[in-house]
Amino acid sequence: MKARGLTALFLIFLFSTLFSQVCLATDERTDGYFTVYEEKTNKKIFATARVISIGDQYLDEKNNLYEIVRVEGDKAYAVFKEKVDLERALKELQTSDHQSALATSHAEQKRMVAIYHTHSDESYVPTDGKASIPYNGGIFKVGKALKEALEERGITVIHSERPHDPHDAAAYERSRRTAMELLKQNPDAILDIHRDAVPADEYAGHVNGQPVAKVQLVVGRQNPQMKTINNFAWQIKAVADKKYPGLIKGIFYGKGNYNQDLFPRTILIEAGTYTNYREKAQDGVQILADVIATTLYGTDYQKKAAPGGESTTQVPGERGSALRSILGIVVIGAVGFIGYMLISTGGWKELSSKIERFMGSEFANFLGNIRRGKKDDDNGGKRDES
Repeated sequence: MKARGLTALFLIFLFSTLFSQVCLATDERTDGYFTVYEEKTNKKIFATARVISIGDQYLDEKNNLYEIVRVEGDKAYAVFKEKVDLERALKELQTSDHQSALATSHAEQKRMVAIYHTHSDESYVPTDGKASIPYNGGIFKVGKALKEALEERGITVIHSERPHDPHDAAAYERSRRTAMELLKQNPDAILDIHRDAVPADEYAGHVNGQPVAKVQLVVGRQNPQMKTINNFAWQIKAVADKKYPGLIKGIFYGKGNYNQDLFPRTILIEAGTYTNYREKAQDGVQILADVIATTLYGTDYQKKAAPGGESTTQVPGERGSALRSILGIVVIGAVGFIGYMLISTGGWKELSSKIERFMGSEFANFLGNIRRGKKDDDNGGKRDES
């Protein structure tokens, strides 16, 4: 009994570790925000309310990539890694992956995008009066603005307004069920819309002369298909940089999953911050709708696709990432089966003994039955011949 109890405790620990990486993401701060500086120059890079960890990265508006190397209180310090040429990088991926970064698949299907909100309480103080409105945050109206802008471009949109309160790390586990239900509708992309919690000037900007709240993309680092999600984020930013410079302020690579292991074309979007007017966030995502449509369906997306013709853009590495996700599920299932057998038999010794008995007697009997059956068939065949 003691061995069985220890085994059960071990399995609980193992599964909590596995599923915490699958379902939970490091959440946002509730007591302020981090400001990130370049270590050598002390120049400010960006600010975020998301919890910063060593190893996190940030691709800024000008596509300079930084990596966090030190965190001290409300400050974090990063080193410059490289200047990323997004278009060139995507072309190289196209060559290595033997498929175009913006090549379309030939599956005939309706153009569809799914939208949901993990943090359903998030709101905008200047417009909504509060930073948080449980179960009915202003973020839903930002999602609605994105939905309507996509629909104007001929795209069907499923917008889930299911709340996932309270606003904590477990919200991602609750919203995971929503995301999985949305995926049953076979959307071309799934978007989790949030807002940040930093001062207004961090997101305030202009796009083609229009004042808007900028957008930030978030990619989870604890994800078996992180490279594919990153390629999708790069596609979105490359299109935005070309058509609407200044719309996307950067891409944050955080320690978490954000349910991005579920689908290769999923992304977390920060639409402004709580100190922006909500209307400015809505203006920003209305422009973003054109970026998403172009990324998914090409520059001529407003033309109707011919039956059986091209439909959705292919993300470099998408096929391989789907296989890795399936293998991950198989591994978790195998671990669960072994755990069940350990608990039901009482430990490794008893399980090994059962396997030996099966291989020694039951399996031998099974083979014997096969041989006898084959012999009977042979004898029957001889009788038929006579």
